[in-house]
Amino acid sequence: MVKKIDFHIHTIPSIKDSQFEFSMDWLKRYVNEAKLDAIAITNHDLFDNSNFKEISNHLKGIDVYPGIELTLDIGHVNIVFPKEDANNLESFSNKLKDIHTTQNDCITSADLCNMLSCWKNGIYIFDLGKSKDVKQIPTELKDVISVGGVSNQFRFHVIKNNLEKLTPCLFSDAHATEQDSNSRNDIEKLKDKNTYLQLDSCRFEDIKNCLKDRNKISITRENLKDINEVNGVKLSTGLNLVIGKRGTGKTHFLNEIKDRYDTKDYYEIKQFETSRAEEYIEKQRKEQGHIVLQEWKDKYKQKFEVITTYLKKDNLNEGSSKIDDYLKSVKESARSSARSLSGNKYKLFKEAQFETPTLSYIHDSLNNIKNVIDKKEIWTLLDNGNEKKILFINIYMELRKKYIDLLLQNELKEKINSIKRGVDTIVSNKTGLQTPNHISLNEIIFNQQLELRINQFLKTIIISSQQKNEKIHGYKISVNLTPYENAQQFRQEIGTKDAVHSDLMVDYKKGNFIPFLKMLKTKSFYNEANFAEYLIRKEVKLLDSDGIPASGGQAVGFALMLRLNEAKNKDVILIDEPESSLDNAYIENELNPALRNLAKNSMVVVVTHNSTLGALLKPDYLVATSKNDKGQYSIMSGEFSSARITNSLNGEEESSYNKFVEAMESSIKSYNEKGKTYGNLKDQ
Repeated sequence: MVKKIDFHIHTIPSIKDSQFEFSMDWLKRYVNEAKLDAIAITNHDLFDNSNFKEISNHLKGIDVYPGIELTLDIGHVNIVFPKEDANNLESFSNKLKDIHTTQNDCITSADLCNMLSCWKNGIYIFDLGKSKDVKQIPTELKDVISVGGVSNQFRFHVIKNNLEKLTPCLFSDAHATEQDSNSRNDIEKLKDKNTYLQLDSCRFEDIKNCLKDRNKISITRENLKDINEVNGVKLSTGLNLVIGKRGTGKTHFLNEIKDRYDTKDYYEIKQFETSRAEEYIEKQRKEQGHIVLQEWKDKYKQKFEVITTYLKKDNLNEGSSKIDDYLKSVKESARSSARSLSGNKYKLFKEAQFETPTLSYIHDSLNNIKNVIDKKEIWTLLDNGNEKKILFINIYMELRKKYIDLLLQNELKEKINSIKRGVDTIVSNKTGLQTPNHISLNEIIFNQQLELRINQFLKTIIISSQQKNEKIHGYKISVNLTPYENAQQFRQEIGTKDAVHSDLMVDYKKGNFIPFLKMLKTKSFYNEANFAEYLIRKEVKLLDSDGIPASGGQAVGFALMLRLNEAKNKDVILIDEPESSLDNAYIENELNPALRNLAKNSMVVVVTHNSTLGALLKPDYLVATSKNDKGQYSIMSGEFSSARITNSLNGEEESSYNKFVEAMESSIKSYNEKGKTYGNLKDQ
């Protein structure tokens, strides 16, 4: 859950304040309008127990904590205490009356420790960003729970992003009064000067523990994790840790979570075995190669379409033979014309047919321009998008008109050619004259030029090149595209047993790609959809941090990290004992940060028996499973920072510490024995 707290409210003026009159009505309005779950009463160098009790009695449903804004020699500090320390705080306040007689009076941190017996119990909020900004926490107070008090949201963000600074805490510094000379009673402004904590309850110890983790503190509710419920069990929308002895229902609980969601909405990682990890790595190797090749195909999509369209033509090898046949027919026509006395009478007979140039390139260009025009999102990205779109439309219309004109010309030429062919036939039958064979020289020249361009293009792209070099949590994925070295590589890559050495690979290795393509087209395995795979092969390497292929335990870690990376876009991620075959250093340095990062955008549920994973993961929620003598499962859950977790069936609470240690270390006794063993080793 998320709780909203104001850690700094003035109710009684001191010598260091401007004078004001306390108003309970104002305080009630402020608490309601700001939607506060807890407040702290922190007056300047004084604590009035009767005022504190009055406020506590009137503010029902709100936790009110005693505190004091103390003037130390190093600066101001707000100290908030548990309720049971109110009497001690009152005694301390009485001692301060004799010391603080002017606005400049202060005490040292050593004085504080000597004068206040419960000083260790408090939450210390040192002022940051004021004239009395605390630069360094005194040595005497180094073991207390400390945060940095700030007065505005901008300052909060600056300090929170600086990990060398104290965890920031935003407070109002309000005056609980109807009239205030400094406007420190303006509720509209003050209600945005509070701190949100990721808490189940506002118990003092829970607040104290929560403040140890800066990730669980925010100035907006949206930046913290809320809760979901699964069959009455509360779970964080962020990171959840599930613990319990074997056979106590952890897997059963994961299945209950899965039943609440569609298959497409969750991602499950089951216990990892080395063999399965290696299998998954191989699967990933193929997928990574496929992804890179697809990107390569998309990059050259239009040019590949031109090549595959070219390969669809019939009789690709007839270009030179057509020219030879044409020249022979010209010679024969000349001889027959010379022999014929009537040949000169038929002028039309001597005329060549009109060429009808191909217009497919214009047709394709028109389609491409239209596709650009139709993509609305493109024009919204550009400055003056509408004006630029109109320019494209005008180009399209002009080119379309040219295309239509050329089509009509080709149709007219073809009709004339048809007439001429009829005349040629009649003349030839009557006179014996022979006309040269019709040949489209333009088409032949176009195809020859196209082949030259295709060959040159393929020479530029069929080269070794690194396409991907990605680091994933200590591992690396390297994907290269590289030419085939031999026929065996080619057959293995495309999955064929056909012989390809002499008729394919010889020309391929020499860079003679047109003969290669023409022969490729004739092969039984040829499939236009796989065209790119015939040109180049994928070389995928999955390496560890030392550049060595992952294997054994490393393979498990690599496979797990790849799966975590794969899961990152799912709403719910379920991970069952991910620590298998991983060493503790890797768990701490790589696995735990990866799990926390996943939980920023997904609900992550991790089941573990590993104490390193469990103790250092710092989840949002702790879930503990158990089973009674009747075989009934019991599930308890709560904020990890809380001292208590709650049974989902009966609402009873238990110690988080006991449940956690029992699951991680088998028992408190075992935990203590381990401590002794470590201590003995140290003594040696």
